[in-house]
Amino acid sequence: MTGAGGQTVRQHNLALLMRLICDFAPATRVELAERAGLTKVTVTNLVAELVDAGLVHDLGVTQRGGPGRPASRVAPDPLGPVGIGLQVEVDHVAGCVVDLSGRVRRRELRRADIRRLSPAEGVRAARPVLRRLFDHATTAGQLVAGIGVSVPALFTRDRDGQPLVRAVPALGWGDVDVRGLVAAELDAIGALGVGVRVGGSVRFAAQAECGGDGAVLYVGGEAEVGAVLAGGGAGHRGEPGSLGHVPVRPGGRGCPCGRTGCLDRYAGRAAMAEAARLPETALPRLLSGTEPFAERVFEGDAAAGRAAAEAARTLADALAAPLAVLDPAAIVLGGRLAALGEVVLEPLGDRLAEQHTCPPLHAGRLGPDAALRGAAWSVLADVVADPLGWFEKP
Repeated sequence: MTGAGGQTVRQHNLALLMRLICDFAPATRVELAERAGLTKVTVTNLVAELVDAGLVHDLGVTQRGGPGRPASRVAPDPLGPVGIGLQVEVDHVAGCVVDLSGRVRRRELRRADIRRLSPAEGVRAARPVLRRLFDHATTAGQLVAGIGVSVPALFTRDRDGQPLVRAVPALGWGDVDVRGLVAAELDAIGALGVGVRVGGSVRFAAQAECGGDGAVLYVGGEAEVGAVLAGGGAGHRGEPGSLGHVPVRPGGRGCPCGRTGCLDRYAGRAAMAEAARLPETALPRLLSGTEPFAERVFEGDAAAGRAAAEAARTLADALAAPLAVLDPAAIVLGGRLAALGEVVLEPLGDRLAEQHTCPPLHAGRLGPDAALRGAAWSVLADVVADPLGWFEKP
């Protein structure tokens, strides 16, 4: 193939094969040809390019289960480029390294009361985490494709459409250049030229949790409640807090965002912890998967039970309009809300059913690091979507 048209076809076919390999590995070249609608010769040549670029690994010849000649299978190269995810929360900074297979190769955690720190100090608390993650990738001989930074923020956009942090209510931050602050920390540890992407924790978690053909409404979050329409070609629209800071109770409780009656004042982590007389913390879920608030409910604590019921009611009321307009195939409840299980799922489903036909309601499959993993994968998704661009990257 030559010329601009040939380059475009090659670029498209490389991206198609890379996506199929990530989705269906381990796969033979014949299987890839059938799924892609390409000839085996074309697939063989393109897969060879992906192998040479260090994106795909040839697993060698193995005997298939049925009759026929032995087949060679390929999979994403575990020693290929990696993405780094960074999460800034109220009481910690966490990070992970993810490879092209989606496997988490390294996790790091640093405890810190970020609420007591300025934005610059809070991001600076991430420097040891970033250094250890980059040291791990460097020791393994892997290139870092970029870093995704997850923050429970309210966003606006710049002139180029890039998300800008308008406020982080859980941390008391406003108008913060998180991308610039993280880039400065990368410069400080010698990680020059590494791109930084900033996004909401709910959007990143939705990217990690949701796939398939049908569009689903992902509702989740750790510190705050957000919603994203994801899957089925719907893309990932919206940012965290866009639901949590919608007033659902006129004249209700005051919110750090400046409004009153916001959903987060009833279904957010801080409000529910306050109702159960618990400290607001994200660490128990990240360290052990336990949810202190849910444990209080299961123990029969009356205040926690009332708070859980109120959270389900207000969440259902907040979702009524989006469900009527978006008509998703399903609702996925993720993050801390998923950890509450039937404590929220059952009353939420009942309340939604009272208002209109409710799509299937499911709990998310991933644990408390879903947003972290989604942030790391967000930069690798660019490599999968354009392997040729990665080949030709200076």
